[in-house]
Amino acid sequence: METRSLALPWFGFALCAAISVASAASQPDAHTSAQATRQQDTQARDTAKRHAQQWDLSVSEWNRYKQLQQGIDGYRSDKLDPITLLGMHARSRAERQKYARKLAHLEHDRVQRVLNFQKAYDQAWQKLYPNQQRVHADAMAKAMDAGQRDAQRLGLNRATRASVIVRTHGCDACRRTVQQLASSHTPMDIYVVDAGSDNAIRAWAKRIGLDPERVRAGDITLNHAPKRVAAQMAHASLPRVIR
Repeated sequence: METRSLALPWFGFALCAAISVASAASQPDAHTSAQATRQQDTQARDTAKRHAQQWDLSVSEWNRYKQLQQGIDGYRSDKLDPITLLGMHARSRAERQKYARKLAHLEHDRVQRVLNFQKAYDQAWQKLYPNQQRVHADAMAKAMDAGQRDAQRLGLNRATRASVIVRTHGCDACRRTVQQLASSHTPMDIYVVDAGSDNAIRAWAKRIGLDPERVRAGDITLNHAPKRVAAQMAHASLPRVIR
């Protein structure tokens, strides 16, 4: 009986020691978890601040935009930019006007950059290939077409241009239309749906008598039609003239 009573205090001491060791071992894990949470919060705030600055918004405005994305309109229009979505959900007339001005300013600057790049591209081509007519690839054609439309809408380019979709084979109407527009000195962007190469477009332009100087000056542009447009117009009646 005495041996048994002497063993009990030792067992109790060992049990307390084991609990203390386990508690001490768990403390670093809790500290690490709290530190990781703080780091994640800091990274989230830094990311929100960076995105807000990119759109000339405050952090609170950016956070409101992210909240709006979770709503039904965000689901339906998940590709809306932050300023448009905030403007659509403006809480006052003054707020709506503020976002409208922001968007107009950004759009104006974007279009101006497109036009400036197009001008630089034209100058570079003229310097590098002075004796060749310019033919724009798919991506460049789409960018230039969008830029010209936006420029006209914003009043940055007051010249009335025509976008003309043509094919180079078996389309006398395409030839006649382009020649008539050229003879009336109408600036135009020609999009060819069936050309396999730049040289094929240049040969067609030469064959129908387009003035190479007007092409080099950018008054007339020669372009491969964007792939989606080319597919849609593959069997359509051409030409199509869009002003």
